[in-house]
Amino acid sequence: MAIISIPTSIGGVSIPGTTTKGPLGALFDSKYKLNTLQYPRDLGSSTKSHVVKFSINEITPIGYEESKEYKLPSITDVGELFNSVKKLLGGDTSINQSLRPRKKRSVATVSLYMPDTVNFQYDASYNNLSLAQVASEVAGGAASTKLPIISKIGKLASLGLSAVQSNAAKLALSTQGLAVNPQQQLLFDGIDFRSYQMAFTFTPYSQQEANDVRKIVQLFRTHAAPQIITGGAGMFFVPPSTFDLQFILNNSENPYITRVAESVITGIDVNYAPNGWSTHPDGSPVQTTLTMNFKEIDLIDRKKIQIGF
Repeated sequence: MAIISIPTSIGGVSIPGTTTKGPLGALFDSKYKLNTLQYPRDLGSSTKSHVVKFSINEITPIGYEESKEYKLPSITDVGELFNSVKKLLGGDTSINQSLRPRKKRSVATVSLYMPDTVNFQYDASYNNLSLAQVASEVAGGAASTKLPIISKIGKLASLGLSAVQSNAAKLALSTQGLAVNPQQQLLFDGIDFRSYQMAFTFTPYSQQEANDVRKIVQLFRTHAAPQIITGGAGMFFVPPSTFDLQFILNNSENPYITRVAESVITGIDVNYAPNGWSTHPDGSPVQTTLTMNFKEIDLIDRKKIQIGF
């Protein structure tokens, strides 16, 4: 499908119907229009061929209307709570396999240069487990059973472990040059959501680029924040937006960098004076740094790593 560009003027004369106030104004001023920004001005050139592209997805609660006043009903039990939330937001509150918000719309794309550092952090959780402690717990369970023989064995085992693990026993063993071996084992608990950080330095070249930088910073700050629903006594948040990232080289996805799952911003830092306070005559900062911490909303397991994540 060809992309058609509609001119708005010829020889400096506006064409009727193409301005935002004309008959076609709704096409240009629609709230669903995709906002597209980029920095720097030569992004995509031979010197700036590496690009990181952010696609911003705004979460829309099912059945929510911004101008509607929501009344919070009285709630007497948990069952009624779910029904009340369903009535309040007009959505289906049935719990399925995924509790992730499904109703989203893409509202903006921001293309930036590749930062100096692109670091992904993988965390796995392991827990120390003492087999001696496990044996003591098992023995305690056996001691509480109603079967007489097992109960007696459990009490003896429990008393024996308690005696060995007591401070007096440890002190006595230390005089003999010995210590109690807790028989520790390392057990796998699970993995955490992968996190990463990106930092960008903006040094606007012109008034237009300074305006673009202000819009980019404002866009990330806005979509990293939640929205409080004014109805319903302000009890509900609309969660912050999610972000899809692509690492692009010469207009194609770079296969040498890990793919990134849908992410959220967990922390954002804006510094308007990284090298001391200095502005242009109109007040725009000479330099601005933007640091963002992200976390993926999908767990990255072995299969996903094998397909590029």
